[in-house]
Amino acid sequence: MTGARSIETDAFVADAKAVSITAAFERCGYSLGSLRGSRVEMVGPCPACGGKDRFGINTAKNVFNCRGAEGGDGIALVRHLTGCDFWDACELLTGQDRPGRDGGDDAERAARRREAERRMAEQRERVAREDAEREAEQNRYRAREWDRCRDIWREGAAFDCDGVSAKAYLAARGLDVSHLDGAYLRTHPRLGFFARDARDQNIAIHHGPAMLGLFCRLEGNRYVPVGLHQTWLDLDAAPKFRPALVSPIDGESLPSKKMRGSKMGGLIPVLGRLSQSTRMVVGEGIETVLGFAMFDGFRADTFYAAAGDLGNLAGKAMPKSRIKSGAKRKDKNGVMRPVFVPGTEPDMGSDAIPVPETIEELVLLGDGDSDVVMTRAALKRGCARHARPGRTVRDVFAPPGTDWGERGAALAQEVAA
Repeated sequence: MTGARSIETDAFVADAKAVSITAAFERCGYSLGSLRGSRVEMVGPCPACGGKDRFGINTAKNVFNCRGAEGGDGIALVRHLTGCDFWDACELLTGQDRPGRDGGDDAERAARRREAERRMAEQRERVAREDAEREAEQNRYRAREWDRCRDIWREGAAFDCDGVSAKAYLAARGLDVSHLDGAYLRTHPRLGFFARDARDQNIAIHHGPAMLGLFCRLEGNRYVPVGLHQTWLDLDAAPKFRPALVSPIDGESLPSKKMRGSKMGGLIPVLGRLSQSTRMVVGEGIETVLGFAMFDGFRADTFYAAAGDLGNLAGKAMPKSRIKSGAKRKDKNGVMRPVFVPGTEPDMGSDAIPVPETIEELVLLGDGDSDVVMTRAALKRGCARHARPGRTVRDVFAPPGTDWGERGAALAQEVAA
């Protein structure tokens, strides 16, 4: 198709864009049953690139993303999965032929134009209505999720309760817990760990003690709880002292940490008072932060906090800044393709940890046993995101092959010796 786009062409493209991302996926011949996750976010192998979980669909944003290739709306998804061009993708989505630019007399062209305008107006109204319904459903989901987080937090005992506790767990890891007041940490006596079975049902595969960390956002000078970090504990399982959890589907290991509610734009306070600090140290996990605090000498001018993960620590990256990780994976045709990770250019419109203007020095922690390329890119992105005139921002990595939790524990042993 050549020449300027007509109102009919615009309506044709609008019809294609209005098709939901899930419908686009299915119209390419794939089943949503091949993906896993919630109704909002579904992940799994990419039909075009392969992998295990590099592909994702976000129904709230109506977009897809593939770490091995690209992302975008339904049209981009069809192009990614089929290799067809833009106009063929629109035809597949709408089930209509693309409009021609010639043919018919003036009256016919005017009628087609009026019909196209009517369709576009209907599409705008439908999209606005669906956006409102989607936002309302998201709000209901967030409210239900936070209600559950609040219940779990209330079920928790004190951080330093008798028996298996969060304090005992951190001490077993060799970390100095003498400075912790545990205001934002608790111990749950018997928390259920749920996983999906072969029928895609959520089943409890473990019950046991867990450390709870409260994610908070800053609103003015006060914390507002928004989510919960959960770490299951087993003091007989050295050296990490966390239970071995396996998938009921394939027997693969599952992480013994989970997050509920919301974490983006929040943090878990670990040590110190933010309102009284000019220096701030943030790492992914509670153990990482506490280990660095030991290495750091528990500075009185410093607020130590956990971000939960690198995405919240640094915020999202601009899509075009993605970089090759150095790893490769086979696509569905057996071709080895490079794996991309988020790059160093921050998306300033995304959420990340709150850093008040009163902070003069910000330290972002990286573990030496994490993926090197992805971690270094995230910390550079975080440094760029949180930079301000008059503020020093730097990243600090643990020695290669270790994390700050281990480094802090080793330092404590050296001092004791």
